[in-house]
Amino acid sequence: MESKGFYDIALHMEVLEGEENMRRDYENLMKVEGGQSPALRLYRWSRPTLSIGYSQELLSFPLPTVRRPTGGGALLHGSDISFSYVGLRSHWGGSFSKIYRNFMGVLLDVLKGLLPKLDMSSFRGGYSSYFCYFYPTFGELTIEGKKVVACAMRLMKNAFLIHGSLFLSLDYQLLEKLTGVGERKLKDRIVSLEELNIEEGEVLRVLYKVKEELCPYS
Repeated sequence: MESKGFYDIALHMEVLEGEENMRRDYENLMKVEGGQSPALRLYRWSRPTLSIGYSQELLSFPLPTVRRPTGGGALLHGSDISFSYVGLRSHWGGSFSKIYRNFMGVLLDVLKGLLPKLDMSSFRGGYSSYFCYFYPTFGELTIEGKKVVACAMRLMKNAFLIHGSLFLSLDYQLLEKLTGVGERKLKDRIVSLEELNIEEGEVLRVLYKVKEELCPYS
């Protein structure tokens, strides 16, 4: 049984439709670009939804699809915890790779308390798959090469937006239907927190500590 603390925390997590989640993230990016303070959102999706990168072709899928303001490959939401952080480039290293590495390093350090084997991918090559599941890219968090946290980022002149999803559980049958890739191969590339015996409440408590550190006055 989850603790009362989990429910107290969960009450403050937004659960919205995909379009609204992406609209709020983009608005935060524009606000910080315009001079407001950094912002970190933790949120869920009100129903299974596929998000695609801003430069991806929009294909036909049997579930709601929304375009992210960040890049990267298509990602299935609904059983994940998503986060978005908007900060100033000058505070995080300026360049794409430095910002990505520095921010994901903060997340890695905190999550290692729950997942000691967690590591950061150093892979800098490209991949041809429409979906983001098959190859951990630079900065994403993995365990023994399997992706646990998927991320994507967008830079503006002054600000940046980084999106991330922690896989609480994975519907491998739906993923197989969407991607055309068999369950066995999927399980070789990705792993959920449920499979690692990590409960949602534990993850939320850790993520809210990150929020308190990065946005103490929000």
